[in-house]
Amino acid sequence: MLKFGDWINRKRHNRGFGIQSPSAFFFITQVLRERLPYYAYDRLDRIAECCNEMSVKRCRRLFRIANDITPASAITVASTTAACAIGSACSRIPKQFISNNKETSHEVARHLAGCSCSRLCGDTLQLLKKCLEENKGTGLLYIGPCDNQKELLEAAMEHTNKESVIIVEGIHRSKRHFEWWQQAISDPRTIVTYDMYSMGILFFNNEKQKQNYTLKR
Repeated sequence: MLKFGDWINRKRHNRGFGIQSPSAFFFITQVLRERLPYYAYDRLDRIAECCNEMSVKRCRRLFRIANDITPASAITVASTTAACAIGSACSRIPKQFISNNKETSHEVARHLAGCSCSRLCGDTLQLLKKCLEENKGTGLLYIGPCDNQKELLEAAMEHTNKESVIIVEGIHRSKRHFEWWQQAISDPRTIVTYDMYSMGILFFNNEKQKQNYTLKR
């Protein structure tokens, strides 16, 4: 249950109120909360409806995040919708989609191919470690709902640098999930973090001051 104090904190940061950092203010107001249309939205909406894994709103948000940070590489675990959203924003970088599910529809496979996203099936943790080594670090990583989110996050954090960004789905799904999310944001390697209730975002740029922003769900 969301406590009253948490709600106040979410409301204060939701529209950028009380934020001293210009970069954080821009990220919240012009990326996370942006309402202007983007060229890719029509295609992303069709993909979200086809994959049926997340809302159109969340799919669009992932696109905006990837479009804003322009990572050197992108890896998505356990969500074809997220892979397509990120892939649509990052056309010229290595992109991998990792899943332990070998079954996929022809239409979903077509969407992944259209985003030039390679698909890898098997042990997600071992595949992630292999991709991180090949990419020479963690660029943009999205970890969707799966049983080993904590282990995936820990493996990725071993390869982070100041350009790395990790997005984790479902950080409030259970008490256990929120506990390891709290451990992640208190880790000295994580610098700026955003708790959006449905997902958490971790930045690792050690040139910034350590800060956690909690946004209204």
